[in-house]
Amino acid sequence: MVERVRREPDERICPWCESSDVTLIQRGYARLTDEVDQYVICGSCKKITYEIVAKTAREMRLGRYKPGDIYQDRSQNTRYTISRVLRAGPNEFLLYLKPNAERAGAAR
Repeated sequence: MVERVRREPDERICPWCESSDVTLIQRGYARLTDEVDQYVICGSCKKITYEIVAKTAREMRLGRYKPGDIYQDRSQNTRYTISRVLRAGPNEFLLYLKPNAERAGAAR
């Protein structure tokens, strides 16, 4: 039997180096940030990992993002799998991302 460590809902780990030394930058306009995306910054490996990325309706038409597709962050050359697409307003869509398992395993 494999034991799994249960984490608090807010507790995150870096998918690249498995460090728990991470800082969550939440999306939103009412808190300390006005970020449109939500991501985690790792204090150990310094990598940024996106969890939610905002896209406009025009970008959605051009990119044709859908669950199961690959989303690539070109600034860090990181690939993610789109797990969910949510319409958040008349001109905003949210892409929920998971780090591509191949890349996360190769980076360790």
